[in-house]
Amino acid sequence: MNTPPLDDFALAARSTPLSRFVLDAIEEAGGRITFAQFMALALGHPEHGYYSRADLAWGARGDYETSPEVHPIFGYLWARQIAECWERLDRPARFDLIEVGAGSGAFAVAMLTWLRARAPECFAALRPVLVDGHPNRLAAQRAALQDAGLRAEHLLFEDWTATPERVTGVVISNEFFDALPVHLVARRGEGPGSWSEWCVTRDPSAPDVVTLVEGPPSTRAFAAYFARLGLLPGDGARVEVGLASLDAMHRIATKVARGYVLTIDYGYEARDLYASWRRDGTLMAFRHHSPVPDPLSEPGRTDITCHVDFTSLTATALASGEGWQAAPPTSQAEALTVLGLPEALRAAEPRAHEDALRFLADRRAAETLTDPTGLGRIRVLALARGVDLEGLASLRSMAEIYVRPE
Repeated sequence: MNTPPLDDFALAARSTPLSRFVLDAIEEAGGRITFAQFMALALGHPEHGYYSRADLAWGARGDYETSPEVHPIFGYLWARQIAECWERLDRPARFDLIEVGAGSGAFAVAMLTWLRARAPECFAALRPVLVDGHPNRLAAQRAALQDAGLRAEHLLFEDWTATPERVTGVVISNEFFDALPVHLVARRGEGPGSWSEWCVTRDPSAPDVVTLVEGPPSTRAFAAYFARLGLLPGDGARVEVGLASLDAMHRIATKVARGYVLTIDYGYEARDLYASWRRDGTLMAFRHHSPVPDPLSEPGRTDITCHVDFTSLTATALASGEGWQAAPPTSQAEALTVLGLPEALRAAEPRAHEDALRFLADRRAAETLTDPTGLGRIRVLALARGVDLEGLASLRSMAEIYVRPE
């Protein structure tokens, strides 16, 4: 029997402090774990998970750049939307602003800074809460707000959803759902036995290395998931199913007594996400702003993400209780434009001669945030309970702004 040579370079590329916990989980599970379990460990292990790291860097110094790190204008524009939501809710004396998955804290700092300066009555009513899954993230967010002279309550997601207190206000998130664990699923043929699942197991040729293997599904939920959608992915295609996203949306929606849920994330409606031509899904991994071909490599040091199913998120919210309504997702480019990005640039023009470099940087940031091939293609899902969505600023058509009556 010929034994392939041991590839120690491959072992080094995959090995991290988290690797042994992944291997232990595989052993305890009888030889394999779902990709969702692997992703939960890789991103959320309490000590070695990617988002648990105390030294996690964001923006240019990190592995990727989210919109709040590009420029504070992103948060300022969404703060305008928050202030309008307060008005549409009849100016409640207590106005809850919940950011779920608050990341570096930059988004919250920008929103609260704008509200403090531009909408002081709304700010006075505000009760901001930053929610995250990891204590180190909460500590970093608390420090970011303190540096800006701002305060908020900081809670773990599990603790926030477990409290009986309900929200009157806005729940907003930016790139939260796309970092929740997903199952890797395939359909081969027709009928109830046609579903399979890609799981994580030890590589037979290198026991300390993990690999993907296809096998029977871990749950019957996949068939039910696509039955609710009334569609099927292409035969043999590997797709992601975000059961954890649906659970998170249900928890969020049941916390809202009256108000808005604004979800800003990479994703598609189901007919596009699971189109028959999409053979390999949308799963991606990143390190140092570059795609990583193997999402299993260097667990805990690699960000893993995939596009979310806005159709199923919407259906989950609508089914969580009475009084919900939803608008079709719009793009970030459209939302920021109708929220006033062009006007903000025009207002900045008079100081261009005083600080040309800053003005050019501001303009580049605006282009980055609305680039249809980059951050501009992020989608915005608006949901509301007990209050009308019609006429909400971020949902206005750009034609309403640029088309003028004769």
